[in-house]
Amino acid sequence: MTQGSSLPPLKKKDGKYGLIALLLLVLAGLGLWLFWNPDHPAAPDQIAEPAPEVTTREQFVPELEIPAEAVEDAGAGGEAEEERVAKPDEGGWIPPEDRECFGTLQPSEIRNVINGQPRKQVQTCYERRLKDNNLLQGTMKVLLTIDANGNVRAISIEGSLNDPQVYSCVRRVAKTWKFPKPRGGCVRTEVPFQMTPKL
Repeated sequence: MTQGSSLPPLKKKDGKYGLIALLLLVLAGLGLWLFWNPDHPAAPDQIAEPAPEVTTREQFVPELEIPAEAVEDAGAGGEAEEERVAKPDEGGWIPPEDRECFGTLQPSEIRNVINGQPRKQVQTCYERRLKDNNLLQGTMKVLLTIDANGNVRAISIEGSLNDPQVYSCVRRVAKTWKFPKPRGGCVRTEVPFQMTPKL
């Protein structure tokens, strides 16, 4: 014969309340564990001061001297200087004898010039703009008219970079580039540049 329990008999709803009590105990234990766990994030009033911002472009080489712009270049995009200028005293003027160019320069001669100071100057123009827009990137095609003495007489720029300030800066520096004297008169050539930020 079994001895009866001194506790009152269980009712159907008692199991549900027991389950709720167990769930509350588990949640309370979890809360205590998170509170005392050293790996858990600090409370809002204990958040450390953010680290000072580091300039992202410090790894670039010192900037080259870019000639000052005497007159603001009109437009950006692919507007050529030769199209907007008609007077001999302006920098983009092309004498009648140079308007049709049939001279020649070897591709290696053009490359040798561009891979020197001109490439560094173009990179400097681009990096100056990166300080304002660190997502700026794209292609740039510089169309040059080189006169019979090897001087750049006209510049036109186009490409996906499409940044007026970079284009204006590149126009200024391109006026200073000096090429070997072409054979047979002036030469028209295009120089591609791929502009991407350094990591």
